[in-house]
Amino acid sequence: MSEKLPEAEVIKRESNYLRGTILEGLADRTTGALSEDDTKLTKFHGSYQQDDREVRDERRRQKLEPLYQFMVRLRLPGGVLTADQWLGLDRIADECANSTLRLTTRQTFQFHGVFKEQMQPFMQKIHALGLDSRGACGDVNRNVISNVNPHQSQLHGEIHELSLTISERLRWRSAAYAEIWLGEECVEKLGEEEEPFYGQKYLPRKFKIALAVPPENDCDVFANDIGLIAIVEDGQIRGFNVVVGGGMGLTYGDPATYPRLATMAGYVPKEQIVDACESICAIQRDFGDRTNRAHARFKYTIDDHGMDWFRERFEEYHGQAFEKPRSFSLSRNGDRFGWVEGEDGNQHLTLLIPTGRVADTE
Repeated sequence: MSEKLPEAEVIKRESNYLRGTILEGLADRTTGALSEDDTKLTKFHGSYQQDDREVRDERRRQKLEPLYQFMVRLRLPGGVLTADQWLGLDRIADECANSTLRLTTRQTFQFHGVFKEQMQPFMQKIHALGLDSRGACGDVNRNVISNVNPHQSQLHGEIHELSLTISERLRWRSAAYAEIWLGEECVEKLGEEEEPFYGQKYLPRKFKIALAVPPENDCDVFANDIGLIAIVEDGQIRGFNVVVGGGMGLTYGDPATYPRLATMAGYVPKEQIVDACESICAIQRDFGDRTNRAHARFKYTIDDHGMDWFRERFEEYHGQAFEKPRSFSLSRNGDRFGWVEGEDGNQHLTLLIPTGRVADTE
């Protein structure tokens, strides 16, 4: 007898590739909320339903429903924006949200206070800037992070481009995003054609990837499901040492959950690294624990089966084994605040933004 799946797994599989009844819920003006099932699905679209805690008690006394609103997080691999995109986000925060921006630890932006009737206009304005929120939350590969300044050197620029490529390779494909938020009529694909990598199950839990250029570990590769450490020889990136199974989260009161630093798996040549990331993600897709969400992260898959098992699965999925890790040294972490001269000859400034909150107070 098979084990009963958690509600979140059932909702994903019955959602028609993340559509659910989100579109119908957005059209329902009798409530500021979406259905409980749909709020599980909107996470894949980059959004969490919340309510304003400041007025919660007062609205309860008035017998009103909570003041529902949404947080929306963008997909922004490597955290790089153009000046025009930054100005556009600032404008959208005033037009559709609570006039603030939040910078996240995974190099992207969050908007708060977006009401349901503003969600589609908000998404369309984000799309007009060349951005989206697809996969910023949910049981898929999340925002890929890398060095904070791609102009620091040619190597850092190459790493940033790789973060874009990995993010695009592991992006979910369903036309649900365009249909719901952008009003596009999409030609319906059947079954696995709509979601060729994730299928209807997607991943057991979120999945995180980070890239670093030694000696800097500014994005903490050992705290991610996959950490890629660039191996530089003769001024060129030759490949990557791959570490797997990192994650600092735990469920308090549950001793079966714990933080874990990623384990060295081996070396992969540069030209194979995107395929390698997909293969590792596929291993988690197929073997991750779907019966217990508290035990569903990749670190538990690694510990449950062992590194020898993982290396065998990697060779099976990827078609080639890991090579022996190359020597490297990570001697610095955290951001380099202040001015740094890049190889482009320009000066680049890194600022500390307390709590990541950007607000116009004047």
